[in-house]
Amino acid sequence: MNNPIETDYLIVGAGAAGMAFADTILTETDARILIVDRHHRPGGHWNDAYPFVRLHQASACYGVNSRELSHGVKDTVGLNKGLCDLAGGAEVLGYYDQLLRQRFLPSGRVQTGPAAPSWRGCSSALWPPSWLARTAPLLSGK
Repeated sequence: MNNPIETDYLIVGAGAAGMAFADTILTETDARILIVDRHHRPGGHWNDAYPFVRLHQASACYGVNSRELSHGVKDTVGLNKGLCDLAGGAEVLGYYDQLLRQRFLPSGRVQTGPAAPSWRGCSSALWPPSWLARTAPLLSGK
């Protein structure tokens, strides 16, 4: 049987909002955080986006407070010529992966799961965690 996981904040979704919320909690408190997502890596819908999809806003205005996504350059070609850079899907996914691996996990206060055991290098034998059976009725309202 799996050991129960104790946390102060359960964040459902490792997309832009979930990662920004986790970043703020990590910066402003001493709380423990558990992030769960249906994807195998952080980035939310960017995991499903077509490779040619880009941000519709400047990269500098996207992401979390502790780490800027933008490279501080202006695009030199295309429809965005002369304007701040717009990150593509691969860049956004890389940004969130680095955020998780270089800031969140090393803090010792952020855990990931249950749909993402590979984030922690866990084997599928550890899935599903025992707390999921106790939490599922709360999340579903049953």
